Formats: sequence, structure tokens, C-alpha cells
Amino acid sequence: MLKKISPMTKIWFVISLLILFLWSIPTMVSYYKNKKLYENRVEQLNRLDQRTGGHLDAKPFHSEVFKVDAENYFNNVKVMSVQNNAYEVIITINKEKIADFHTFLENISLNYAVNVNDNIDYEEVNKSMRIKMVIKPY
Repeated sequence: MLKKISPMTKIWFVISLLILFLWSIPTMVSYYKNKKLYENRVEQLNRLDQRTGGHLDAKPFHSEVFKVDAENYFNNVKVMSVQNNAYEVIITINKEKIADFHTFLENISLNYAVNVNDNIDYEEVNKSMRIKMVIKPY
């Protein structure tokens, strides 16, 4: 059967196979290399994102414990349960201690396993500030 095919067709066939292999093999090697690199990076990100791992000393959230700890820093603290396993926290502080609140807010996720959801509402009342925020345990 190969004797019936012209030599030019055979040459074109060999050239096309050669081009196919020269294109597909490096593409496959690159694909598997990128796949392995992607899997390594995903694994690194998963290790970094372990929020309850042994390297974090964040306490599990309990509303009463959180309230007692926050009352050590602020005048008045109210913690109320709202929908979707979230808690509304209302903190009343003197205006001069707003920097203390910002420090508390920066460290809240390090001390408790919570995220601050939505906006933080600041309301001025006489010489104090009333701050409302919603936190959600994870």
C-alpha cells in the first residue's frame, strides 16, 4: 500500500508528524510543569490560610467571654445575637480613646476566631462615641 502513495505525500506526512511532535511534546511538558507549580502554590496558600491552626492563639468566640474582655478596655459593651450566626456589638467609649478602639479592632481577629462584617457605624453621643459593628465567628 505504501508503494502506491507518491513520495511527495510521504514526505509531507513525515513533516507533518514531525511538526506535530515538536509542538505537542513541549506543550505537554509545559502543561505538567505549570500544573505542578499551581498545586504547590495552592498547597502553600492553604497552609497560610489555616485560621485555626496551631500557630494562632485565637480563642473560639463566646459572647459572654468577649463582652467581659471588651469591658476591660471600654465603658460599656453590649453583645446581641442576630441572624446567620452573627453578633451585633455596641461599644461606648470616650472620644479620646478612639485610638484604643482602633487597636482593639486591629487585634480582634488575632484574639478571637471572628470576622468583622458589614460597616462599622460611629455615632457621637455627648462626649462619647457609640460604635456598632457586626462580627461573625468562623
